[in-house]
Amino acid sequence: MISQAPLDIQIENVLALIHKAGLEIGAIQNAQALSNYYRKALEGLQGRKSKGAFQRANMVFGHDDAMAFSRLLSDDALTSLDDKGQADVICREQDPLAQQKAALLRAAVACLGALSPEHKSLFDFLITDIFLMPSRQASGGSTSCAIGVIWANPKLTYRIPDVVEFLVHELTHHAMFIDEHRHGHYDYSVILRPETWAQSALLRAPRPLDKVIHSIVVAVEIVMFREKYLGHPATPLVHPPTSRILPQIAASLAAASQVIDALERNGETPISPRVNALLRGARDVVESDSFAEYRAAPKDCR
Repeated sequence: MISQAPLDIQIENVLALIHKAGLEIGAIQNAQALSNYYRKALEGLQGRKSKGAFQRANMVFGHDDAMAFSRLLSDDALTSLDDKGQADVICREQDPLAQQKAALLRAAVACLGALSPEHKSLFDFLITDIFLMPSRQASGGSTSCAIGVIWANPKLTYRIPDVVEFLVHELTHHAMFIDEHRHGHYDYSVILRPETWAQSALLRAPRPLDKVIHSIVVAVEIVMFREKYLGHPATPLVHPPTSRILPQIAASLAAASQVIDALERNGETPISPRVNALLRGARDVVESDSFAEYRAAPKDCR
């Protein structure tokens, strides 16, 4: 999300989270103190301690420890409706490839820093723990009830740039979770009703509005990261090529806007002004001259 909201905004969001946890932000004088208070805030708000160190996430691939983290992803405290069955995605057995996957993740984190020091700085700050558990359905994920925790299950066939995109994807979710603590994003009494669902930008399936908006913001971050740092891969393995993502974002924006407009005409306010601003920014990116050649490319380009 750092391409859509600069680093100073991200730090302000973290300070707001710390304040929400009842901690005194006036005592924070440097980056390490900010990191310590951030972890204390997560403990106070979500009841979990991290073993990660300053500017280094805790990598968890031992089975028992990873299982403990997997329970954090079994329920989403804000969106209790599990529309994709996430609670059953993570397998419980030992992953014999866990150490190799951990090495791939470490290489991708280092590559992220070489490509974009700002993304790496935010990643080192926000992500406290990465745990590895196998799955037959997914390569990883995050949840708002475990801010700072990423579940990772990269395929060993993934190239390092693919895993970098996975890290940027998950980092964007966590930045959005924290942004919501500061600004408030949704009226959950409205957006959990099935009739308010819209098409998501990456899965291209009907989902609750909060997940659709996350999908839009994540997809925009991916294409912006490619444009600024990574380049636009011809055969990416984690996300579609840019010539396919852009029309998917546009379709998702249109679907979300249709739902939001209908709710607002009915006197309901499903999203906050902050989310409106994020959606306007996403629309500006999709329509910008920088991506004109990808909008004109064949939609089935691989």
